[in-house]
Amino acid sequence: MQYFQMIMALVGVLALVFLLFWIMKKFNMRTSLYNSKNMKILERINLGPDKMLLLVSICGKCMVLGVTTSHTEKICDLEQSEEELTAMTTEGNPSFMESFKTVMGNFKKKK
Repeated sequence: MQYFQMIMALVGVLALVFLLFWIMKKFNMRTSLYNSKNMKILERINLGPDKMLLLVSICGKCMVLGVTTSHTEKICDLEQSEEELTAMTTEGNPSFMESFKTVMGNFKKKK
């Protein structure tokens, strides 16, 4: 009888922890969706387990960010606006990867 009460108490605590985790996950998802009127992630490319490149639009200005687990770094600003970049991808023009290679090629030439 005593073991049954202990097991039920443990199950209750674990259920409470999972319930709180689920509520926090839903709450964080809502706040990030409603607070991102001026900032959008247009595209994302994974480079490794914890490394990625992001094409981000902030107030209409586009930039490329490198993101790892330890830090985030702005790689470069793009001259195209968000509308121009989305029009490029819908009209069959170069993909983000091709555009990124071109921008990085130009970036290396400037150095």
